[in-house]
Amino acid sequence: MSTDSALERSQSRLDSATAKWWLYPLLFLLFFIPAYASEAYDPTETLALIEEALTNPLIYSFPRLMPLAKLVPVLLIAALAVLGNRVRRLFTAYVALLYTALALFQITAQTPTYGFVLISGNLALVLVVALAWAWEAMAARADLTPRKQPLWKWWVAPLAVLAFLAPIDTGTLAPDFSVVGMLTNPAGLTYCMMTPVILAVLTMYHPKVNRFVLRVSSFVGMIYGAVNTIVWFVLIPSGWWMGVLHIPLLLISIYAFVLGHLRTED
Repeated sequence: MSTDSALERSQSRLDSATAKWWLYPLLFLLFFIPAYASEAYDPTETLALIEEALTNPLIYSFPRLMPLAKLVPVLLIAALAVLGNRVRRLFTAYVALLYTALALFQITAQTPTYGFVLISGNLALVLVVALAWAWEAMAARADLTPRKQPLWKWWVAPLAVLAFLAPIDTGTLAPDFSVVGMLTNPAGLTYCMMTPVILAVLTMYHPKVNRFVLRVSSFVGMIYGAVNTIVWFVLIPSGWWMGVLHIPLLLISIYAFVLGHLRTED
């Protein structure tokens, strides 16, 4: 059996699996894997533990990477728009690497109250997304040839830009539209701000994309989009602006998930 034939068979199985409704409740259950902390904690403190971990992620230990994490995606998306499939593997490999880094470093933290914390459910889900993108980087099933798109499909662009720039003061959670802040903040190293950007790119190439990758990425995005909007608008309303910045994740993920299940002629 040729390599191309094996890849086609594997892709067909993945497409078939992600077309089944029962896969998504199973993925959703991963979200509820209990968090690990080096210091013992009462399960009733889980929300406080997660909040403390997410405000002290290990990935913030690399501040010099933050401006670079803003620059690299812009360059890759621009290259993709011009060169198409010639940079397809570079783009997909970067996304796979980014999600792997987020799984390992954004959802792990050294906290003052609970010691070392690992948000296990987040780790599992983000690693699933990372593996999906690693598969696409290897298989190259998507056709990312530049093409004209109808004007209506560009509605994702302003939302993706809002998430990417993430105009917020991370200390006070108040809006911060300073240019320096938007270009150097940690949004490029966060799952919730980068996923709308990545999914927006995929929607612009739909239907010539890897449906397996689109479905998995968007479903996990919907989970975190819904959870965060509830957290910031309902549970912690003082952080309403953070809720606003998670609206792109929720809306674009829903849109991408619907696209991923439409019957189209590729």
